Amino acid sequence: MLKCFPIDFIRQILEQTLEEEHIKNVNMYGGKNEVSLHSFYEQLQSQEDVDRFVKTYRDLSEQQNRTGLILNGVILSPENPTITNIYKSLIVPMTFTCTFRCTLENRDNALITINNLIDKLKGRKVDVAQLNCTDEKGHPYCTPFCVGTLGKYDPSIIRNGDYLGQVSDIAGVSTLISSLRNLGFGLDLEVTNPTFFYVKHANKLKVVKQTFSSGVYDYTFVEDDGTSQRIIFPPTHTSFEQYKVSLSFDAVRCDEPRNLNGAEYCQISFGGSATLVSDGVQLGNDLISVLIGKKGIQAETYISFKDTVAYAPINYPSWLLEPLEMPSGNNVNTQVSQLVSKNFISNSHADAIALTLQYSFIYDKNIALLKQWFNFARYGTQGITANDVSPNMEYCVAEFWSSWGQYETKKVVTKIVEDIDIENTESDVLTLGISMQIQGEWND
Repeated sequence: MLKCFPIDFIRQILEQTLEEEHIKNVNMYGGKNEVSLHSFYEQLQSQEDVDRFVKTYRDLSEQQNRTGLILNGVILSPENPTITNIYKSLIVPMTFTCTFRCTLENRDNALITINNLIDKLKGRKVDVAQLNCTDEKGHPYCTPFCVGTLGKYDPSIIRNGDYLGQVSDIAGVSTLISSLRNLGFGLDLEVTNPTFFYVKHANKLKVVKQTFSSGVYDYTFVEDDGTSQRIIFPPTHTSFEQYKVSLSFDAVRCDEPRNLNGAEYCQISFGGSATLVSDGVQLGNDLISVLIGKKGIQAETYISFKDTVAYAPINYPSWLLEPLEMPSGNNVNTQVSQLVSKNFISNSHADAIALTLQYSFIYDKNIALLKQWFNFARYGTQGITANDVSPNMEYCVAEFWSSWGQYETKKVVTKIVEDIDIENTESDVLTLGISMQIQGEWND
């Protein structure tokens, strides 16, 4: 059950992502000492909470900066979020507007920081926990907390801060990682040693520290002792629930500078839309990437394009692509029979199915496969090598689905059928619409 305001999930995502990027690059603004973002929807459980709320409001209204605070901002939902009218799942689409105030001298780096934030989040979803906490006086309250999604930026690397899944003891972490390795994941521990992960243990969100020494991996549960600089620890809590948020953004704008209290300030604002869902609801952005490789060409003698360098999970010349849309269809061919004894009510028998995957891609000529498809669709350019496209070319398609430690790879052999649609959007961007039929010969 949702116990926080939906806008607070967005606030936590923005605030925590800024802090994560600051940990990676100190030139990016982030962390509580440099960035303050308030939604003004916080639960006020005690007089101290009320006093803090009043002080924050006064700081904002009087434009007074805390020592060292660079970005001071608020986030709000200009419209009341709607809740989709189904009872088994939570779906809350909403819009948001975020405004940061900074001094004029910090504006340029603030723009870099915010644009980097948008770059890390746009077109992606974030796994967010709702932590059930208790304050010093025993009053219950809830707060969101973000965890990393496996394969979010690269479907072959387990990164620092990823959520791995549920374990019953520390030994279960090694089992989880071994399972991921079998799916083609790797660990860049020599560069990022030690590495930290999130897991679910005893119904709590815990941090695991992984060290690598002399060819041996070691795992331990760790608490926040103030020395770990590469992971954000969740607040103390008793349990948590799992949610997901998919994000999109509007462009950044900056207001004219103005003089306040003897200093020049400006406001940087941006907005966007988001959809908050419960863990069981599948989002389009749960599909983190699509890997399409050229398998070969069906000819009198089969032409294989198998690569000598394996790129898991397809060892063919391949490209990671990001689909805009991904509808699919299962066309069942049936034979109909009618019986007088059944009052002429039809029976049907299926004798074949045609499975079709459809993708829509932005035409980026820097991606070789998309450029080849464009030339093939518009001018009929074709050939029989791995650098060409043929009507009888077979593709190995791998889809990577990831959510809260549940990672799936679906691999099928396909062939392009029907049209390759080239369209010009209202924003004058070319898109390619590809229809691929799964080939029964190779998908037993």
